[in-house]
Amino acid sequence: MNKTDLRKYIFDQTKGHSTQELEEASRNICEKLLEHERIKKAETIVLFWSMKNEVNTHDIIPRLVRDKNVIIITQSANTKPVTPPQDAVIIVPGVAFDNRGYRLGRGKGYYDRYLGGLAENYKIGICFPWQMVEKVPTDSHDVCVNEVIF
Repeated sequence: MNKTDLRKYIFDQTKGHSTQELEEASRNICEKLLEHERIKKAETIVLFWSMKNEVNTHDIIPRLVRDKNVIIITQSANTKPVTPPQDAVIIVPGVAFDNRGYRLGRGKGYYDRYLGGLAENYKIGICFPWQMVEKVPTDSHDVCVNEVIF
């Protein structure tokens, strides 16, 4: 399956879930994330401001900022993301992920460009369970995450 077809397939799968199911799945994934040893130990967390049909990260931001430096990334063409310290953990959204750590984004290359210069940072992808696929189609510029929580 090519990237376009995989995006459509995953978006269709997501549409098949109720708002309540998406909210519950988001809470479960975010709890796993907050319990992750790397998150507990990190001084700085880079976190995306979730968009529609992504794991909702809005509710965990207040919990993280209590004792962490938090850099929030928005997908806006008008802003340049901040470069985090090398020991920051980066939380990455995606349309789909595979077990190798490859991710499929929305097709604009935003996160691949951002992550390309952050090889030293530990990257955790988060997604709904149905967004895990056997193999994400890749290009040479695609950047892997170190692990995926779903």
